[in-house]
Amino acid sequence: MNTQNATSPKGQSTWDTLRQPPPVGDNRSEEDVARWEELTAKVADIAKANNWSQGEVARRCGLPAASFNLWYSGKYSGRLDSQNKKIQNWLQQLEETQDLVGRIPSSPDFLTTRFAGEVFETLAWAQATNDVAVITCIAGIGKTAVCRHYARVRPNVYMATMSPNTKTPYAMLIELAEELEVQEHNPARHGRAIGRKLARAGGNTLLIVDEVQNLQDDAINQLRHFSDNYQCGVALVGNSEVYTRFAQGRKNGRSYDQLKSRFGKRISREKPYPEDINMFIKAWDIEEPKAVAMLRGIARKGGALRQIDKTMKLASMLALGDGSNLVSVEHIEQAWKNRDVEDVV
Repeated sequence: MNTQNATSPKGQSTWDTLRQPPPVGDNRSEEDVARWEELTAKVADIAKANNWSQGEVARRCGLPAASFNLWYSGKYSGRLDSQNKKIQNWLQQLEETQDLVGRIPSSPDFLTTRFAGEVFETLAWAQATNDVAVITCIAGIGKTAVCRHYARVRPNVYMATMSPNTKTPYAMLIELAEELEVQEHNPARHGRAIGRKLARAGGNTLLIVDEVQNLQDDAINQLRHFSDNYQCGVALVGNSEVYTRFAQGRKNGRSYDQLKSRFGKRISREKPYPEDINMFIKAWDIEEPKAVAMLRGIARKGGALRQIDKTMKLASMLALGDGSNLVSVEHIEQAWKNRDVEDVV
């Protein structure tokens, strides 16, 4: 969210400066002016509460900055009723959005599932031994949540998430420099600057790299270089393709033995543990046997626990729409169908 400071150079809020009501004329009635006064007061209250500048409000309500400033100051010479309507529509949409967000149920807090415990222990091992760990699993069973939790509760831990845009060694180093708050203007020195940052804690530093399947081989080898040369732990986290890429021996004439031999520990999971599914369902306060059975079936689909989370959020909204705080199997079934992902078999 843009949080520009809505203050003038002298420190006085631009929202508190005097607004001159536009005069009643050919294109503005007394009713239009009264509505203007009501709307400008609401806009000012909302803007100050969110620390939004006039430019930010103009962007959010879809008006050119100059037109909004003229309207707000009372100097707009065009159809006042038309501008009032645009602002009114924006305020109504903002109110409805806030109401919807407030009604959407939150996901369960971090759960110490069996898989979460395995990932946590593996990350702790990599940090303690300054070694490389590989964590691979299917989507939706909580690997990223565990990694983020670990980074929150343990010191000297850094976490970066890769994407197709950061697949090359150069792009990856730029992303790492941003996450590690490394200030280095010479791109050729990014690797060394990042390494020094990782080594600064004197050992027992951990770099977690999520979605590492997006990286090219040379980028992953650069991560291995950090562990070797700066005595820090590195966790490569992603899908199963991360490891099988190197387990095939040779590819295009190159050997992966040097890289594979640096992997100190690896854990892999191709489906969620049944007890983890049950724990997640219980966290959503679902006990009715048919509803539990349906959610277990949903968890066996691609996306696993994430599928339960998204389905339960929609099912909870459907239940509220029916005037009930209790989510039934019918709500879950309807939510799954509305999501239109696939059939539950």
